[in-house]
Amino acid sequence: MVDSLLLNNNEIRDITGLAVTLTYVLPHSTPSKLLWLNLSYNYLVKIDNEILNFPLLKSLHLHGNYIHDLEEVRKLIDISTLQNLSLNGNPIEEIKGYRLYVLGLMFSKHETLRKLDSVIISKMEFDNVIVWNERLFAGNLKRLRKLRPENPKKPPVKDEDENSKN
Repeated sequence: MVDSLLLNNNEIRDITGLAVTLTYVLPHSTPSKLLWLNLSYNYLVKIDNEILNFPLLKSLHLHGNYIHDLEEVRKLIDISTLQNLSLNGNPIEEIKGYRLYVLGLMFSKHETLRKLDSVIISKMEFDNVIVWNERLFAGNLKRLRKLRPENPKKPPVKDEDENSKN
């Protein structure tokens, strides 16, 4: 059984259909039982809802992509088993208070996350996030949707297929 998948450094722009594709590529494994997924250093600008097809994920690596909207992180809150998440190296990291916002989102539904961006979440940081969620977070939901870096980097333009040039 395969429980880990490395798809890093592949210029992937979209993961739509990944779970279905994996049922053909890994016939003796169930994609819904995937525990570790590395999509780092690709050209992803959003976190696709496809990620919810992997409900047992414990570790998700999305660092070094082009995600610029904090609202995209909200899609991950339904993965109740997620313990390790990496988003560093994305334009959202430039947003002031990025770590607190991400932790606030992630702990709004489940308290399973133990590491964010390869840094262990300390007891003090966890307590701060709990206070944030109780007192401030509810009033900042609309503001959160507007938080984006001023000039986020964009993925390289997709090269034309060599066959279409000839």
